[in-house]
Amino acid sequence: MNQDRKWNIVGGRVIKTGIAVFLTVLVCEFFNIPTIFAVITAIVTIEPTATDSIKKGLIRFPASTIGSAYAMTFTFFLGHQAISYALAAMFTIVTCQKLRLHAGTLVATLTAVAMIPITADHYFTAFLIRLATTSTGIIVSTLVNFFIFPPHYTKTIFGCTEDLFAKTANIMEEWITALVAGKGMKKETAQDLSKLTVLLHKAIQFVQYEQKDWKYHQHTKKEMRSFLTMQNQLHILQQIIYHIDNLARVSIETCDWSQSEREILQRTIHSIIAILRNRCNEIDEEHLKLIAELDKQFWSYKNDLKDYKPNHYHHHFSSESIILFEVLSIHDMLEELKQISEKYEWENRFN
Repeated sequence: MNQDRKWNIVGGRVIKTGIAVFLTVLVCEFFNIPTIFAVITAIVTIEPTATDSIKKGLIRFPASTIGSAYAMTFTFFLGHQAISYALAAMFTIVTCQKLRLHAGTLVATLTAVAMIPITADHYFTAFLIRLATTSTGIIVSTLVNFFIFPPHYTKTIFGCTEDLFAKTANIMEEWITALVAGKGMKKETAQDLSKLTVLLHKAIQFVQYEQKDWKYHQHTKKEMRSFLTMQNQLHILQQIIYHIDNLARVSIETCDWSQSEREILQRTIHSIIAILRNRCNEIDEEHLKLIAELDKQFWSYKNDLKDYKPNHYHHHFSSESIILFEVLSIHDMLEELKQISEKYEWENRFN
């Protein structure tokens, strides 16, 4: 399965980082305070969401304060020695971890070791200046992240959902091809399945990002319905991908289908593929008839295995019954996706 590559040379977050650095330097020059520590803080404070910028900014400020305090303390007692750098870094990391200031550990440690070589005297004054520069970087970056290109992930989530429907159908197609050939799933298909899982997790992460910033932005009822619909679709697609992963692990070589059973399974899978490519907007009667036939096959295999009493340990499900169970489970998920789609269309029509 070929995956199109999209090259985004400069994204919104990169532009915001540049703007934050530019404005931070201007503010520092206006107040005649050093720029380097403010710039470092500004760079690391740009987060995927405005909420994270605020929350982590509130963590990074006390963390940087701790780093600055250790740097000045060890420099005062030990001077510009190697041991001063080591102790400042170690004590900063340990203190931040103990106080659960994890998001601020990196910037605090950088601040601590960077302060030592440029501070020769007036240690307390230098400490206060570092607090001012750190505050400047945090405040400027947070404001930039909030007001300039505020994070919106709805379009990205929609694009991911479209890709998930299409690529899930493609993997199902590759699986049925392997089944017809009586061979296991190809290595390339397994890799595509792994990439599909990564894409799913990325889409779910974007959903979480969007939810965090909802309180800061106004949304119409239609936008909210669209977002909730995509969120529900992703949760069900997650279950479908789970079932496909189970299919990929079944030993196809041990299957012993009759000609009619194999034909019904093939037709059902191709029907599922068509439904997925249509985003589950429609499930026709022919598909439901095929599912009814598969259901009969499933219980037939299960009952046959129940009557089988070997002397040694045996699996409670044959490869055939596992495949039928997973395919029927995928159909159940398609039914749920169709209901979600119908509900969304109905609400848009009457609201």
